[in-house]
Amino acid sequence: MNIKVSYRHLESTPALDETTRSKSEKLQKYFDGKLNLSWSFSVEKKSHIAHCRITGNHMDFFAEATTDSIYSAIDEVVDALDRQLRKNKEQLKNYHYKKVTEVA
Repeated sequence: MNIKVSYRHLESTPALDETTRSKSEKLQKYFDGKLNLSWSFSVEKKSHIAHCRITGNHMDFFAEATTDSIYSAIDEVVDALDRQLRKNKEQLKNYHYKKVTEVA
């Protein structure tokens, strides 16, 4: 898993890097092959914005969140991506199940 993090109007801290890395590890369970995560953190006025883009084996997902705290924005982004990935995995599973039952 490759994680790339960029900051705009925000300083990088070890705690923020560790939180980003640990939360990103939760998304690993949905992928078998290579996984690339691109995080982008920014501050506009008093809002903290977190963007995350996941690219993998023929997949591309994106989520963003805007909150007062950067840590809660990270949590919201990970939750949104978790929902997207879970839904995609279910759709693939149902599609393959349907193909197998049609052949039999």
